[in-house]
Amino acid sequence: MTDRLQLGPLAREGGSVADDVVRHLQRLIVTGVLAPGERLAPERTLAAELGVSRNALREALLRLELLGLLDRRQGRDTRVSANLPLTSTFTAHLEQDAARFHDSAELRTVVEPQIARLAAGRIQADEIAALTELLRQAAAAPDADESVRLDVAFHVEVARATRNALLASLSELTVAWTVEARVYSHLEDHGRRLSSAGHGRILRALAAHDGDAAEAAMRVHLDEIAEVIEAVRAGTPDLS
Repeated sequence: MTDRLQLGPLAREGGSVADDVVRHLQRLIVTGVLAPGERLAPERTLAAELGVSRNALREALLRLELLGLLDRRQGRDTRVSANLPLTSTFTAHLEQDAARFHDSAELRTVVEPQIARLAAGRIQADEIAALTELLRQAAAAPDADESVRLDVAFHVEVARATRNALLASLSELTVAWTVEARVYSHLEDHGRRLSSAGHGRILRALAAHDGDAAEAAMRVHLDEIAEVIEAVRAGTPDLS
């Protein structure tokens, strides 16, 4: 019997317990920790793992079902939906809390440039090829949902290239904590083009094994994306 991924305990973020469960499971789904079609544990087990009441869990599961993220059938398992409406879900239901977006941008600015610098000295040819393929797919991404997934994959792959398991894990956590903000940067074509161009500069620096350039490229990329997020949230996206 294989070990099942433990999904808790739940970190409280304020608001109701059900709100926190919804945000927690949303992040696990959008970052791929819970894959499309994956079965969740029975309610009693999941409530115990998260440290919440079954009533709060049921409310959260119902809300996630209504958002299209879970497939629940009477008398059957609860599973992650096969088709995930990520961008519509997050933009329609996220808290519009400026502090959370500021914290997200600040976290990425502290962590990711140093990861890029370290990766530049350790990245291998197969990883450069994998990042190149992600860039190719991003250029042809059919919608914002796919663009977000490829953005996440690119940054996680860069962290893995550091050969530091703790930094790779930290990158995955950073993705989980910042995914709401990332969605905003992919809603407009301009944001997606800017993201792809930034990834291209980062990749060129990594391929040259230039740590200074990789760090600088990541900082510029994060600054540009932060500006896009603020513009979209303010309702004044730059479509140039």
